[in-house]
Amino acid sequence: MKSEIKSPCIKVCKYDSEGNCMGCHRSMEEITNWIFMSDDKKRESLRKAEIRKQTPIKGTNNYDYYV
Repeated sequence: MKSEIKSPCIKVCKYDSEGNCMGCHRSMEEITNWIFMSDDKKRESLRKAEIRKQTPIKGTNNYDYYV
């Protein structure tokens, strides 16, 4: 069954000090497993990514980690 939820990837692929993508704000695990996730899991991943997007990481400049 094809998923109704599209990947939030915006092709930035730079990672912060916690291992989260600075483009889509997903974790490396979420990115890797995206194609295997159910739509419910994808919604949960997107919810978590939105929280990460709104929560700055203290003590880092967030530009030191790249693919």
